[in-house]
Amino acid sequence: MWDSQVETGFEDAIIRRGSLTVEADGPDDEGIPLMKSRIIPAVVVVLVAAVGLAGWRVRDVLKSTEIPTTILFNQGLNPVVTGAPVGWTNAWCGSCHKQEYEQWQGSRHNVAASTHNFEVECLEPGSGRQQYCLNCHAPRIPANGLPTSEPPGLDQAYQHQPEWLAGGVDCLTCHVRDGVVVATRVTDKGLEKHAMREEPALGRAEFCAGCHQFAFKDLDLPDHFHGALQQASLEEFLEYRAEGGVETRCHDCHMPRGGHSMPGGYDDKMVKQAVGMDLVAEWIEPGREAEVTVTLRAGRVGHRVPGGEELRFLTVRTEVLTADGQEVGTPEPVPGGGETDERERDELSGWPVIETLRRYMGDREHGRDHQAPPAPDTRLRPGETRRYSYRVHFESGSASKPLTVRARLWYHLMHDGKAKLFGHPFDDVQRVVREQEVPLDPPGDSATDR
Repeated sequence: MWDSQVETGFEDAIIRRGSLTVEADGPDDEGIPLMKSRIIPAVVVVLVAAVGLAGWRVRDVLKSTEIPTTILFNQGLNPVVTGAPVGWTNAWCGSCHKQEYEQWQGSRHNVAASTHNFEVECLEPGSGRQQYCLNCHAPRIPANGLPTSEPPGLDQAYQHQPEWLAGGVDCLTCHVRDGVVVATRVTDKGLEKHAMREEPALGRAEFCAGCHQFAFKDLDLPDHFHGALQQASLEEFLEYRAEGGVETRCHDCHMPRGGHSMPGGYDDKMVKQAVGMDLVAEWIEPGREAEVTVTLRAGRVGHRVPGGEELRFLTVRTEVLTADGQEVGTPEPVPGGGETDERERDELSGWPVIETLRRYMGDREHGRDHQAPPAPDTRLRPGETRRYSYRVHFESGSASKPLTVRARLWYHLMHDGKAKLFGHPFDDVQRVVREQEVPLDPPGDSATDR
């Protein structure tokens, strides 16, 4: 028997009957059988190590067969599952990526789910309160019910604003999958801080389309969309490319130089880049008849103007005014002088003359009647130039004083009926993005663009 007092130093070792024995100064100078005292534990250690190594290899093999979570969104059918480790927050990302974090904080993505407009729409009993709205506006929502179901605790969430709601479309939403940071390229500096995975799709238009292209959804169709697209950003982008558009991506305009401000329809500078306007007015018969022409030009954009979902539209409002701001003259459309439906143009009855650039949605587009005729789409195509011309008739003497022709380009987030439904003040959902004035008398003066 091994005594706890036996010292661990061994003086000699001999081989007996195929077993290993050591001689030590133990009781009665008995040889201590090392096979029993050391070999068995050693074998156990070796076996455990072998099993452990085999286990790791099995796990490695199994892990290699796992399909990484896709970085793409699926039009709101499901929320995003990032697998982000505890402690990974937007502020944590910002501790290194300071510029990107500051830009994102000032972006519409940051407040995608927490603006007053979206809150009103999301909590509206008639058309809001559905999971698939939040799956895009706050993709890290913890609930994962049917797309058309109401997430539990929705009203309480808006009262307390948890991080997944307050952050909207945040850093983790786009840049973390399976607990790993995803980016268009992996860098050594990044790997020093966290695991990374290269995802080229992050830099493609298809990534943006995961939220910015979707169709209509009914309560009895919980797992897919139907009808025409409410927002057709990718379809319009591919149309632009097919018609000879330059090799570009959504990112080139909306994330230039890798910026994370991501301007869009809420940014006046971005809207002005998308569409220009010129105004010309000249006498045909001085004092009695004039012609007014408003010209719109779509800029270097990869989609129709205005883009975004079908609620967005533009109007051009033109009028002739006296020095004290009174409307004067009677307008009539010049044949072929505009793209608006002729029926609408025949109904011109006074100032201001309003031209609408909008994607209309009828029974066909809503998926209610596939045999119905397509509704018109009067928006500008990329690179298109369009003119609206009017003949203005003046009563004798009404144009004897200096006149001013004014054209305003309005950007609308939604029509008045929708704004009223959601309780939005009209001024909150429409604004002037371009305005021009030109004197009609004397003729030949140039317009001023403010």
